Amino acid sequence: MRIDHIGYAVKNIEKARAAFEELGFVFDELIDDTDRNIFIQFGRNDGYCVELVSPDGNGESPADYFLGKVGPTPYHICYRTDDIERDIAELTAKKFKVIVPLAPAMAFGGCRVVFMMNRALGMIEIVEDDRDGD
Repeated sequence: MRIDHIGYAVKNIEKARAAFEELGFVFDELIDDTDRNIFIQFGRNDGYCVELVSPDGNGESPADYFLGKVGPTPYHICYRTDDIERDIAELTAKKFKVIVPLAPAMAFGGCRVVFMMNRALGMIEIVEDDRDGD
């Protein structure tokens, strides 16, 4: 597995994007993930990638818990893999627990993602590489 991005829960994606742009990040188009009730936007700077995740106001979102507890914050590291089932099994054996089951994600063109938790580390996301090579 290799690091893909760091996910940030933010209240207002436009304000957060503007602050990151001040730090030199350049952002992709806004993604409206209606399945998860969030807006997502990826920004890159010097080989690093951040994912801004903001509630869309249409229901409970994955970012709500973190925003309610601590406000805008980094909340997960995402890893990219070429064998997601193998990595889930290996991490489960190392006391990680699946908290959001493996499912296609709009933000990754339908590639599958899983969220796992470890009490000592916190939450991670794993996304499979695009099997079509796109």
